[in-house]
Amino acid sequence: MAEPSDDDWTERHRPESVSLMEGNEAQIRRIRQWLDQWGGGKILERRGLLLSGPPGVGKTTLARAAAMERGWTMIELNASEERNAAAIRRAATHGSQHVSLDQFSGGGVSSGKTLILLDEVDHLSGGFGKVSDGRIEESIDPEGDGATLRGDSGGKAELLNLLEVTRQPVIMTCNDPMRLWGRNRNWRRNRDRLLRKAELVKFNRAGKLHLRRVAHRVLDAEGRSMDPEALEALIEGNPGDLRALVRDLQAVCALRKGHIDISAVLDLAEVSERDSQIDVFRALREVYQSGSGKEANRILVASDKDPDEMLAWFVWNNQTVFDCEVLAEISPAMCMADRSLATKYTNRAFRSWYWGSALSSQAAVSYPSIEGASDPFLAYPNFLRRGGEAWRSSTVVEHLSEDLGTSKASIREDLWPNLLAVHESTLGGDPGVFTVANHLGLSGEAHLALHGIPKSRREARRILKDFNSNRVSEPEEAIIEEVIEEDSSDEDESSGTQFSLDSF
Repeated sequence: MAEPSDDDWTERHRPESVSLMEGNEAQIRRIRQWLDQWGGGKILERRGLLLSGPPGVGKTTLARAAAMERGWTMIELNASEERNAAAIRRAATHGSQHVSLDQFSGGGVSSGKTLILLDEVDHLSGGFGKVSDGRIEESIDPEGDGATLRGDSGGKAELLNLLEVTRQPVIMTCNDPMRLWGRNRNWRRNRDRLLRKAELVKFNRAGKLHLRRVAHRVLDAEGRSMDPEALEALIEGNPGDLRALVRDLQAVCALRKGHIDISAVLDLAEVSERDSQIDVFRALREVYQSGSGKEANRILVASDKDPDEMLAWFVWNNQTVFDCEVLAEISPAMCMADRSLATKYTNRAFRSWYWGSALSSQAAVSYPSIEGASDPFLAYPNFLRRGGEAWRSSTVVEHLSEDLGTSKASIREDLWPNLLAVHESTLGGDPGVFTVANHLGLSGEAHLALHGIPKSRREARRILKDFNSNRVSEPEEAIIEEVIEEDSSDEDESSGTQFSLDSF
């Protein structure tokens, strides 16, 4: 048999029929029923499906296979690349209102549809604020002289509009629905608005049986053979990611010609490291249910949160899992975990992350939970939402996004936490020092937002007055020179102790 080419096996062996999909049988049946209802020109009340779950379990593949086996046209848009309202309307909304062109060319079935696939919609950042139709259409028109939408403007609002007006089925995929709803206080309202127009289907990781079936199918198609123990070793290190399994098979087949034995898999393990993470809600639930400190620590190592964040999640959710007496018993261990994590700033030789993770996980499994809490209700810690209020973040994030030419999501996730820390009063942030705001070209209102001071407070009026007088009296060049001098001096001429971004 001829040697296979070196192209991507995940694409070469992507199922072309829903019947070839492995795992998540109940979810696939539900999706098939939903798709079948679109036959005969029927328009459903809920015109969209939101498929959520970890990467590599077949969400995108299922949508493509469903369109292929039904002979439907498909419009695909990756929301991690095209995010604003104009991009979604141009690629998806316009196409969702018309009958598939294949029906007129004779290439499609009489009841053909156009399946709209929006991949990775959790990459749509910003709020659900709507952009005017005129502005969107001007941005779409290549000959128009209107201002082009930048960043993520209106992306989520246009997603809701698409689900409202579409005459074609819409399938969306995401890894983290919470990121789509937004982590501010309005996330429940945002979730309900979308789920009134779309059904949520949660995908799980594939089991070992399904991983074996996929592996055998790929090996047979490639004309390769593998020892059972080698295949089991490959599957054992897989977290239920079908795409990762196919890539591993391609890698091990590239390393070893002919028959694959256990040594080839071990050689692959030495040069690769599985990059898989468990979402925080699943990780916490598995920890509380594990009953084993060793198992709990293993779960936390594979989670998508670092020990600092996990400690906050434990502190918040332990209150619903344990009673008051148990909380009193485990609180010393949680305090020790917190002190251990703090040492990473002073002593790099101390295993701060290990102890911070181990102590908190041991405490979580040392005592039985409240009776009836075998499946605990887990919640996002409210105190972690601080700084995420729309009135604080929207103005600053939008300004920096436009100024730096990057997405709002990047600003919110990478720069915003550092800005908050620089302006935190407990770390020396002084509302009377305007260095950072002036250097970034922010308004007085944005300066107040960085310090968490509402404009309605009496002190806000005084700060704004000082800010405006400072802005008028000093030109921008002088402000920049002042920043440089402050960075190089030993003492700050002002009375505040606010850090600069570089020093932080």
